[in-house]
Amino acid sequence: MQNFEISNESNLTQLPIKERIALMQKMNAEAGNPISWNVAKATLKQLNNCTTYINNKYQVLFYKGKQANFFVHAKEFQNLCDYLSIKRIDKEPIHDWRDLQSIKNMLCGTDREAIEIYPNENRLVDTANQYHLIVFPKDYILPFGYTKREVIYSDSNVNGFETKQRQK
Repeated sequence: MQNFEISNESNLTQLPIKERIALMQKMNAEAGNPISWNVAKATLKQLNNCTTYINNKYQVLFYKGKQANFFVHAKEFQNLCDYLSIKRIDKEPIHDWRDLQSIKNMLCGTDREAIEIYPNENRLVDTANQYHLIVFPKDYILPFGYTKREVIYSDSNVNGFETKQRQK
């Protein structure tokens, strides 16, 4: 995967603020989720409160520490976690776990753990092929998951079970 560069370009930043807010309202209404002028304005403010990274394949909105608090609800993690909002440039679905792991490593470090949430249905937001990682503070170990590293880069036979693995 190519390295990321900071991107200052956005289709929305080309428009005057009132047109951006109206466009945000229109896009939400067309998606079946009408929003008020104030909600659209707050959403745009939130979108501008991050650093945007881009490479040949992905765009990532990076909310660092306090900027991520709108997405981090546990008080003990306020100001400490980062939030990555990730989408492909071509707007297609991602879900190659290795790509998400690489993005987390490139932007936040290899010594940090992250989660992707699969919420209950009454908290579900599914408006685009966009993926969300909450990245915990350095050296915080999540209380679940494997405890040691094991990576296989090719098809193999592990303990009598044949595996099929994509290449690096």
